[in-house]
Amino acid sequence: MINEVEKFLLKYEIQNTPVVLGFSSGPDSCALAIILNQLKVKYNLDIILAYFNHGWREEARLEENFTVDFAKNNFLKCYIEKAPENSIKTEEVARDLRYAFFDKVAKEYNSQYVFLAHNKNDNIETLIYRVIKGTSFKGLTSIPERRDIYYRPLLNVEKKDILTFLSENNQNYMIDSSNEDVKYRRNLIRKEILPIFEKINPSYISNIENLIKTSILTKEIVDEVLDKFKKQILFDNSFDRQKYILASKSLRYEFLNDFVGPKLKYRNYKNIKKFDDFILENTNSQISVNKELFLKIKKNKIYYIENKNYEDSNG
Repeated sequence: MINEVEKFLLKYEIQNTPVVLGFSSGPDSCALAIILNQLKVKYNLDIILAYFNHGWREEARLEENFTVDFAKNNFLKCYIEKAPENSIKTEEVARDLRYAFFDKVAKEYNSQYVFLAHNKNDNIETLIYRVIKGTSFKGLTSIPERRDIYYRPLLNVEKKDILTFLSENNQNYMIDSSNEDVKYRRNLIRKEILPIFEKINPSYISNIENLIKTSILTKEIVDEVLDKFKKQILFDNSFDRQKYILASKSLRYEFLNDFVGPKLKYRNYKNIKKFDDFILENTNSQISVNKELFLKIKKNKIYYIENKNYEDSNG
């Protein structure tokens, strides 16, 4: 595992810099913290453990104490923050608050690197979740190894190897009780669906991993074609309707998945088709994208306009 992380540091030329580690006190982030601590002198890394308390669980206070002790025992810095009392308790809101916290810590320590301890099993669970929820082929690429300032050095490491590493290093860790609650969709996948996969094919993890790798390669080809098309059709945050409708259906759908998809609550074939049909059938109209935006067609241009009613109701 140490070699895996070191190869990762070399691949992205990460050295002589502060690194923020999203720390949960669980096994994955503890393992990554230990490894980074062993490599910090060689690569001149300043490690900051960033723990975010969502305020959902009573044991979170124990996790805060664990984080402080872990940092002290390993001569690392730590930064702890709790979510506002009035925060909506949903997985989506929790994720947004957590990433906002990581961004804040990275800015405060002038770091361009936030490490997250997602592992290979997390990657598989994410793919299954996306397939069930509905996704495009890009969703089959699952969790990216790198996105913006976020890096995942353990993405090619299985959970069982992480637990073995911790045992060999006599490192204890905290267990999040909410990980056992199947009312959370990812827990349901991990605890009840994936064991069925195991019965069907014990090699399902490596097979699904191959699917992810193949999808990543395919995405690179599609992105090349899409980038060329975008240069032909996009102008100042709007695109040309006539050039759009002359393109193939597959290219139109891929373009819309890129242009409109990130702003949709559900990015799936049905919704992408809805917007394509709208563009093909209208020359001067608009359609709702989400609560804040409309997609408008006017004088052969297609662009976003703000939903004034939404602004008024929130202003």
